[in-house]
Amino acid sequence: MEENKVLVLDDVSVRYRKQDSRSTSDIVKRILGKSPRSNEFWALKNVSFSLEKGDMLGVVGKNGAGKSTMMKAISGTLTPASGTIEKKGRICALLELGTGFDREMTVRENVYLRGAFMGYSREFIDSKYDEIIDFADMREFQNSPFRTLSSGMKSRIAFAIASMVEPDIIILDEIFAVGDGDFRKRSQQKMQSIIDSGDTTALMVSHSLQTVRNQCNKVLWLDKGRMVMFGKPDEVCDAYAEYLNTGKLPQTESLKNTQESPRNKLKKTTGKVVAEVFVYFMLIMAAVLGCFVWAQYDLLKSYYYAQNMTPEQIMQVAGNYHGEIDELLEVDTSRWDYNIFKEGAQRIINEEATYTDIAKEVLLQAGDLSRQQYKKALAAAEIEAIKYSHMARLDALVEEIRAEFYSQPEGKYRSLMVYAYFNCDRFYDLEEACENDMQEVIEEIRAFQRKAGEPEELADRVWNAYKCEKTYLLSYYCVKLR
Repeated sequence: MEENKVLVLDDVSVRYRKQDSRSTSDIVKRILGKSPRSNEFWALKNVSFSLEKGDMLGVVGKNGAGKSTMMKAISGTLTPASGTIEKKGRICALLELGTGFDREMTVRENVYLRGAFMGYSREFIDSKYDEIIDFADMREFQNSPFRTLSSGMKSRIAFAIASMVEPDIIILDEIFAVGDGDFRKRSQQKMQSIIDSGDTTALMVSHSLQTVRNQCNKVLWLDKGRMVMFGKPDEVCDAYAEYLNTGKLPQTESLKNTQESPRNKLKKTTGKVVAEVFVYFMLIMAAVLGCFVWAQYDLLKSYYYAQNMTPEQIMQVAGNYHGEIDELLEVDTSRWDYNIFKEGAQRIINEEATYTDIAKEVLLQAGDLSRQQYKKALAAAEIEAIKYSHMARLDALVEEIRAEFYSQPEGKYRSLMVYAYFNCDRFYDLEEACENDMQEVIEEIRAFQRKAGEPEELADRVWNAYKCEKTYLLSYYCVKLR
């Protein structure tokens, strides 16, 4: 930036986004790049000008022309989508009357607070305090809470602070449109004295052409974000007044050079592209991890229990859940001969008998039962037969995997557990077969409960208890594989 320049805008554009359609099809199309975004709104389009020290710039234009947006970009509260803004010195921006003030603090306290925000020391504010209060005509309200002030009083104290501390650049957005006539006259005189001093550069948004003509030495005319004219007050104000009467924009060179859709350079920065790629990568990894955990949930939970419990504790908890099944089915198992289950497991594996055959043998040996008791007892005995045959199959599989592991070249697998994990599909096949058999029993329970007019939720509670027991039984086999 040239030494005599204090503010330079070079091809500055500011973009806002309107809300996208939230329909599922439109969202998918945007993600896949099939439907480009059509919600861009350019509040500023390729605005370029420069100011020197002591300049007073008036900014004119209809509502929605981009005047306040440009002031926010200059003050640093908005980041341009393209172009650069270079500035020198301390900036004070009066964009909104209530900004930078605490509603509950007094006027006196807020003067010091606002001064601190602007980077001034307490000693400096002390030296300016009386001047600020008197200029704003707020002496009798200096100990009142800020929230009790009217909008005009707030604007007076805000302007007084900004003008008395004499920043390098001061931005005024419609500041002369509030307050009474006496204050507007004094504020205009103060701004004129600031201009005459040549130490402060000011930018002022105003709809009053007379104020702009009297106070400013340069004028910028904006229309729908485009720069129409930039130059001397009389020339620009006369053209703007004619436009207000005729509604026709002059075809100036700056207006012709304005692009309809400025290029959003921020969108193409390497940092943003890398950040987007990283976010998508992390989302994919999270989805993959979620699918893995979901698929391996039972095995991972069983492995966790195996690391923190002894085999005796694991079997005790598994037994408790199996006891819960017997309690739900209201079955007395004290007369059952469990040797029949143990011997019957091998017969089931050899397909010499079914789990229902073994269950009936146990109940026959135990004695007579009523018809309703028999149905529930048979279901409980079938579940016990399934459990014993399943455990026998697991024992055989563990021995099979152990033999395979020891036949592998030394060092190929870190441990038996690792080898078993890479061959866990055989465990899952057994689990699936066991669950299919259990589902048949659950449906039997659901059927006789329905027939008796009793709640079918009993079947679901039995299934939940079985799932918990199965997790701990799998933990027991994880211990055997360590």
